[in-house]
Amino acid sequence: MAPWRSKGIGAATFVVLAVLFVGLTVVFNHAFKGARLDLTENHLYTLAPGTERLAGSLKEPVTLDFYFSQQASVAVPPLRAYAVRVRELLEEIAARSGGKIRLHVIDPQPYSDDEDRATELGLKSVPLGAGSEPVWFGLAGSNSTDGRSVIEFFQPDKEEFLEYDVARMIHELGAPSRKVVGLVSSLPIDGGFDPASVA
Repeated sequence: MAPWRSKGIGAATFVVLAVLFVGLTVVFNHAFKGARLDLTENHLYTLAPGTERLAGSLKEPVTLDFYFSQQASVAVPPLRAYAVRVRELLEEIAARSGGKIRLHVIDPQPYSDDEDRATELGLKSVPLGAGSEPVWFGLAGSNSTDGRSVIEFFQPDKEEFLEYDVARMIHELGAPSRKVVGLVSSLPIDGGFDPASVA
């Protein structure tokens, strides 16, 4: 076989393999879009079935504002590790909601509008030591009907209730109860008309 023909076959084979690789990549990207695999020992990133159902069946959009002070918490690695755990749980729930949950991660700086907003929403900052800046580590949720709910401060010793607390907040905001309006009046029901008074 002539050398130029073997080079041509090698080049054609390379082109075919490259096209096949790109094609398979595109197919797998579409087929497994949004798929996640939790390989952690205790399945930290696997949502409970109830939370997954809740996230996928919300009746209205929910906005979650997660406040955590990055700089003020540098000296407390366990708290920072728990904050990562909370943020990743919130991201996982938002990813399963089909766009119904909008998550904002906020690092409130001292004397900033974000810090004022956190106070206004009812979150609590906690000083971690003498002379240190207080740390914000809470969640504020809202919906389109002015419903609001907060987790003032995530306490690491209550990590076992983390998913439950977040799911309860989302449930309250995602399926708000309708307001009942009552009318109280001293006026007579029939309008005060007395048929006997008609001549």
